[in-house]
Amino acid sequence: MPQMEQLVRCSKTTVFFIDDRQNVRSSEVGSSGLIRKQPARYNAGIHEVTLETQYRCMGSNDYLLWIESVLGYSDEERIFKREDQFDFRIFSSPQEIMDLLREKEKEKPNSARMVAGFCWPWSSKTDANGDLVNDVRIGDFAMPWETHDKITSIPKGYVRWYEWAYKPEGIKQVGCIYTAQGFEFDYVGVIIGNDLCIDSRTGKISADISATKDPMLRRSSENFEKHVKNIYRTLLTRGMKGCYVYFTDKETEEYFRKRMERI
Repeated sequence: MPQMEQLVRCSKTTVFFIDDRQNVRSSEVGSSGLIRKQPARYNAGIHEVTLETQYRCMGSNDYLLWIESVLGYSDEERIFKREDQFDFRIFSSPQEIMDLLREKEKEKPNSARMVAGFCWPWSSKTDANGDLVNDVRIGDFAMPWETHDKITSIPKGYVRWYEWAYKPEGIKQVGCIYTAQGFEFDYVGVIIGNDLCIDSRTGKISADISATKDPMLRRSSENFEKHVKNIYRTLLTRGMKGCYVYFTDKETEEYFRKRMERI
């Protein structure tokens, strides 16, 4: 029995907050549609309320709508305006982003984190010296993912994966969707991998399953594009004040740039 059905069955009033566009795995159970089906089974009523605004991204609904537009959730071709209070920038290297995030982190601990699409392997063992492996490599840039749950002896100076978001040492590791989802930071850096690409036939955002290292996503090609878009929509909206992005695929980067107001 789904947990949401258990909640409806045993409570007088149940309140669900749900965002269907944060579903990132085929194995996840839960959607607005499934919630709507439960009350009828127990002669209960249902009342839906739409939250029109949010406090992430400087409260900028325009930014969120722009991200959804670029990712193809709608046919509306929105443009990111330079006067938007939210600080969104595209960088030429991930190291530039990391340097800026470290400055933000010095000013306010636990206010900045780097995240990435799951396009690099995630080592379940430490290296020969007992250190975390720098799995996320792009040119001269190299950082480890958050600590794998199979690594029981955490190297000095690092924290366990579930501590990545709220302990200062987390700034030294790259987070993935599974650790970043549900958290927010003042500033977030996002490395967008080759799993988000451009469809040469349509000229629009698509997804490449061959680029992912996520074993769960590789199992189901049917909904892969939807999940990849949901992943990046979520990662790109973890910042309260700013989001700094690096693209490994330059066609995808240019696609985003064309939807931004030129200086």
